[in-house]
Amino acid sequence: METNLPVFKLENFEFIIDVQNNNVWEKSDPTNTYLLWQMSDLGKEGYAFEHYDKSSGRIVMVDLPPLVVLDPVGMANKFNKPLQEIKTSSDFEVMVDQNLLTKRISSGQLPTITIAGHIFYADARIDLLRPKDDFSTMGIRFDDLDDYYVVETNSYAFPYNPKTHEIGKLDYDNITEYPKDLLFVEIPDVKVLDPVGWNRRHGWPETDDLKWVGLKLEFEAKVIPWKATGIDELIAENRLIRPVKDATIAQKNLPKNKRGPKM
Repeated sequence: METNLPVFKLENFEFIIDVQNNNVWEKSDPTNTYLLWQMSDLGKEGYAFEHYDKSSGRIVMVDLPPLVVLDPVGMANKFNKPLQEIKTSSDFEVMVDQNLLTKRISSGQLPTITIAGHIFYADARIDLLRPKDDFSTMGIRFDDLDDYYVVETNSYAFPYNPKTHEIGKLDYDNITEYPKDLLFVEIPDVKVLDPVGWNRRHGWPETDDLKWVGLKLEFEAKVIPWKATGIDELIAENRLIRPVKDATIAQKNLPKNKRGPKM
């Protein structure tokens, strides 16, 4: 496989450094791919991982220098920073917005997400999406969103009630049209919304995994049209069986002497 990416050499091994995709792979065998976020993070010293040498059957410990050393140009291009700044910074300083980090940790500023025009505070430490200026509800618990988690997009997709600022309730057994008072929204996973709070909740260092998860303080929920949610099939099915249900209910409500034969 031809590549212009930088190469890190250790003994007789050569590893391709892929800054764009946060991984490294063995030049002689690209199937030997190692994700940076799965390695031991040594801070300013770089990373460490175990490499299995198929030819000898032995395991080699690889101490990988920081990305700013291995590929400063790639890091400058990826994060849109001057090359000189890259050369005087650590991976963490380049990959995590230090201004936002100060606001989040030192100033205690919570991330926010706007859902259908209303602002929510994302506080993973107390497991809550709390609506701003609405004290009639506690908001939405992240634990309650687990049932709506979408693995492929690492997000929650759920019905939302814009009046109560809560998860919307759908009668899936009887729904025969698009809900008029509910929206269907998609928001990022809790660890993406508030990685610092997530770390605090679980007793991990506040900055754990920030290089790979990222840090933002403002998000916008995506409102998805009902026709794009896959609910049409359920509605069509309920419309087919609804007349049967209605007939059965009507039959049961008739006086005993006027009821027809059992269906």
